[in-house]
Amino acid sequence: MTVPIVRNRILYGALFLVILAAAVLYADPFMFKALYALTVMPVVSLAFAALTLYGLELTQKTQGGTVIKGEPGRYTITLRNLSHIGFGTAHCLFIDGDFAVETNADDRRLEIRPFMKPTRFDIGFTVNYRGKYQLGLEYLEVEDFLGIFRLRRKVGQRFEIVAYPKITDMEHMELASHLLSKAPANLALANEDYADFTDVRPYEHTDPIKKVHWKLTAKRGEWIVKNYQSSVLNSVAILLDANKRVLPREVSVKLEDSMVERSVGILHYCLRSQMPVDLQFGRSVRHTGRHIGDFEAVYDVIASLDFAEEGFSVNQALDGYLNESSRNINAVILTSELDMQLHDQILNAIRFGHYIAVMYFVPENWTSDKESDRIFDRLKASGINSIKIVGGFVKNAEATQA
Repeated sequence: MTVPIVRNRILYGALFLVILAAAVLYADPFMFKALYALTVMPVVSLAFAALTLYGLELTQKTQGGTVIKGEPGRYTITLRNLSHIGFGTAHCLFIDGDFAVETNADDRRLEIRPFMKPTRFDIGFTVNYRGKYQLGLEYLEVEDFLGIFRLRRKVGQRFEIVAYPKITDMEHMELASHLLSKAPANLALANEDYADFTDVRPYEHTDPIKKVHWKLTAKRGEWIVKNYQSSVLNSVAILLDANKRVLPREVSVKLEDSMVERSVGILHYCLRSQMPVDLQFGRSVRHTGRHIGDFEAVYDVIASLDFAEEGFSVNQALDGYLNESSRNINAVILTSELDMQLHDQILNAIRFGHYIAVMYFVPENWTSDKESDRIFDRLKASGINSIKIVGGFVKNAEATQA
């Protein structure tokens, strides 16, 4: 209960007692009328407040259901007084500010009058981390015209916002660009086998003229180029450990945001560099991109990814690639937990000529997993290309080139 409500009740109670005492002492008819009015007025005021509260029509709208993390968004709330006899002050109480969402909706009030025009509020918000969040009103409150009652109505209508991760190319990530440059793959376009034609795609300014598909370009009226099978290993497998850690929500949201954003960065960098990518984060579910035109579809999937408590382990994913591939693989593992099984898998894969890089994520301001830290140190000491990322930032001292 707020201070103004308490203060008004004390003042009203004191006034009632004074009038009551005067009516008893002096037996004056006017005092009895005043006492009657003071007794009836709260009932009338409460009735009008109830009519006002349940006579308010609420409409909420948003500009689309998706935003990019860190970019401003907006939704609107419109209130109408359908009762036409309402009085009082309406308060809009928004869904309790999630740590991941910032809004300018701290306090929105309006005076309710009969036959008033619809009132609209524009609410700005910013989502700080990738994920799904609820926005909208939690409650509507109406304060009566005497200021001694406050009625609350729960609002069931709300909407979901999906915040997409930022797209930051891997080449712009500190100490991360060598993850691919050290792979046993020559990424130069000159190593494509022009005798093995695979598919076509829109022309990009970096494409050589000899890749242009002249007949299809003339037919479609736009520049089309051919894709060829590479004569070297230049595809990348991104293995994202999507198992949910047992952590406080604020810690886990930040950790998952960092892992997804790095995965998106690697994905975008590889596709823009014309390297085919397999992205795996679920049970036997793979999303493949062959060129930059495939990025949006895979980006939509990973942006709304829900980390599961019992998901598909990265150990199983790596096993699957090693067993299925007829040639050496080029894989990047993103995980927040390391164990000896994965450690041994990686070392054995390296011995057989595969390229494995590890990005190990540690929650910010949280006690790290000592076992995972120990295994990370062993991987690094073995010469495995390993990077530790704490709270979204690369630890310079932890990066080791293979």
